[in-house]
Amino acid sequence: MFRTIKLKKIIISTIIFFIIFIIFYYKNFIFGNNIIKNRSNEKAILNEFKNYNAEIEVKITNNKTENLYKIYQEVNNNSSMQEIIEGEDIEGVRIELKQNNLKISNTKLGLEKNYKNYEGILNNSIFLNSFVNDYLNKKNSTNYFEENEQIIMEVKLNNTKNTYIKYKKLYIDKKTLKPIKMKIEDYTKKETISIIYNNVELIK
Repeated sequence: MFRTIKLKKIIISTIIFFIIFIIFYYKNFIFGNNIIKNRSNEKAILNEFKNYNAEIEVKITNNKTENLYKIYQEVNNNSSMQEIIEGEDIEGVRIELKQNNLKISNTKLGLEKNYKNYEGILNNSIFLNSFVNDYLNKKNSTNYFEENEQIIMEVKLNNTKNTYIKYKKLYIDKKTLKPIKMKIEDYTKKETISIIYNNVELIK
């Protein structure tokens, strides 16, 4: 009889343990570990980044060198422009795209070149609207969470052939909803491009 009572206690304890485990697992599965499950505002935040002006600091790293640039960007509907404010060899270069017509100029060097039916610049990885398109692309993997008063959006480019640009991570100020920085990594998750956003103006 004593053994029967002891066995019942073990069974009851085991059942209680599994109930607690299931409740805990279910809670974490549903709510996550600081993962935001109410993601309805994702698109609203990203849509604000489709048209903007910004001064950015860009660091591009490869195996042997590290290059730093200061760039001014404007993106508005189907047109975009970026000018290199500081950067060895390419300082003063201005790239404009309007209605698929590309213009590259440098007033210091007296350089001006025009290309028709060109769409590539709007897909440039250092543009915010490029991140928006990648994040909203259902073929890519994404993640969205909060940390240290920042919203962090991550995207993995599943179909890219560019091994240097495989992962992107955008940090957004939770109060102002403006971008702070973006990190771009290669397929090994080694950082290849780092962008700091200064004086960002989001255009309605």
